[in-house]
Amino acid sequence: MHGIGGSENDWFEGGGNANVIADNLIAEGKIKPLIIVTPNTNAAGNGIADGYENFTKDLINNLIPYIESNYSVYTDREHRAIAGLSMGGGQSFNIGLTNLDKFAYIGPISSAPNTYPNERLFPDGGKAAREQLKLLFIACGTNDSLIGFGQRVHEYCTANNIKHTYWLIQGGGHDFGVWKPGLWNFLQMADEAGLSGGGSTTPTPTPGPRLANTRIEAEDYNDIYSSSIEIIGVPPDGGSGIGYITSGDYLVFKNLDFGSGATSFKARVANAQTSDIELRLNSPSGTLIGTLSVKSTDDWNTYEEQTCSISKVTGVNDLYLVFRGPVNIDWFTFGIESGSTGLGDLNGDGNINSTDLQALKRHLLGTSPLTGTNLINADVNGSGKVDSTDYSVLKRYILRIITEFPGQVMYLHLHQLLLR
Repeated sequence: MHGIGGSENDWFEGGGNANVIADNLIAEGKIKPLIIVTPNTNAAGNGIADGYENFTKDLINNLIPYIESNYSVYTDREHRAIAGLSMGGGQSFNIGLTNLDKFAYIGPISSAPNTYPNERLFPDGGKAAREQLKLLFIACGTNDSLIGFGQRVHEYCTANNIKHTYWLIQGGGHDFGVWKPGLWNFLQMADEAGLSGGGSTTPTPTPGPRLANTRIEAEDYNDIYSSSIEIIGVPPDGGSGIGYITSGDYLVFKNLDFGSGATSFKARVANAQTSDIELRLNSPSGTLIGTLSVKSTDDWNTYEEQTCSISKVTGVNDLYLVFRGPVNIDWFTFGIESGSTGLGDLNGDGNINSTDLQALKRHLLGTSPLTGTNLINADVNGSGKVDSTDYSVLKRYILRIITEFPGQVMYLHLHQLLLR
């Protein structure tokens, strides 16, 4: 949607180049084909006091039914987005957030003073938005005098745990220098969130369980709530982590298997101050199992491992890392009670890491033979013997080339024999 005084041509012929932006993204494989509709959003007429406000009725009652009758499109909310600039940005807020049964993706850019008050956009305190929004992308230039309208909604979303993205172009004004990059980002984020995917009845695959006592990279989250979090480089090895975290942000790691009991948490972090990472189960306000009080490491590029104890947690749960202050995080893992980790844990410390690999190497060289449960745990390929093949499999597991040991079934059988 265009801005005040504009027309349906602005996004194609008036400087927006929406067709070029979309075609390039399709050609680069970054989005799938979709239909972009650019209406005239001033639905003026006899007896109409405000054509821009009246456009809501025109869109819902006439334009959407027309498109669905004349073009090959999906007709569900999961495949319908609304976005616009300036006056159209305000209309995106106003129409999208008050018609969540029709729109799952909303992209206001440089929204104008026509933006409804927060209590009108979120009459239920944000409950419907939290449950139904698949993408809320709020964008603006930092030198735009209208920045306060989108910022006000952003601050409300942050305070009320409504997932959204707040994206600012430094030095950007109220022009296509902001609006075109805004559309470029919105199209890709909406596509990734499901806008131009398959039929609406296809569920999002649920990730399989991940062992909580393995090293879990922070950037391998399943969901995110933040206005600022970014994937960053982690020195000195050039790996990746998460940074630009602010208080109230959280990451979600689904289906973590804590086995028969995790009792500690360890993370590799960097911080120029102190902050807390709350560990919660199954929701951002769920059961608090522990808090890592992150001590300062002196600067944002100095990483160290820090540990805290947690209330014993068992079985498969979704983990929420809720941040109470800024911190950079590279990876984390959980310590499992001794003897409960099973296959791959060769020293009973509750983790599967390079220490176990070294223990297996020493066993194969004959310098420090494994015995008992530790020996059985070393048969990761299920061959009934421990040899160099197990070393190769364990190394691939620690490097995350594989996520499951081939010998899992054989391990259970041998463990039962040992118990006899």
